[in-house]
Amino acid sequence: MTSEVIVDEAAQVRLWHRVSQFLFREARLLDEWRLIEWYDEMLTDDIRYVVPATDVRDQSVGALGLIDDDAARLRQRIEQILNGEVWCEDPRSRTNRVISNVEILADQGSYLEVAANVVAYRFGHGRSDAYVGKYRFELVPEGESFRIRRRVVVLDHETLYEHGKISIVL
Repeated sequence: MTSEVIVDEAAQVRLWHRVSQFLFREARLLDEWRLIEWYDEMLTDDIRYVVPATDVRDQSVGALGLIDDDAARLRQRIEQILNGEVWCEDPRSRTNRVISNVEILADQGSYLEVAANVVAYRFGHGRSDAYVGKYRFELVPEGESFRIRRRVVVLDHETLYEHGKISIVL
């Protein structure tokens, strides 16, 4: 005899919708350069923002990455961008993110593991760049919303040569 797990599909759809709306709002805040609001309202105090090197295809522990920020370093990065200290973002680029394939990978009880695809377009200084990759999140429930505890952006590029450098929050 096999036992059947009865799943509340309506609850799963509602949760997926809440997660998707949260990620869409995050993308909008970043595209509107509302970085302080994004930091204050959407991140946990122990946030980790990681962009692994483009030539590292596995999740090698200790592999050197492009970005590996804790809360203090991420706040410093945001302040530098907003205060014009990042020369290639003065004036600020225009960005547009497209989020797709949102998937709740696991419910770990105290947080959700979430994946999504992203294309972040950046326009400015006579250039247009497209950063293509995958998001991996740890989302901590907070009321009817969430906060991001871990944000990993795995770029599909083999190199960032054409892009120069990452000067925006992906």
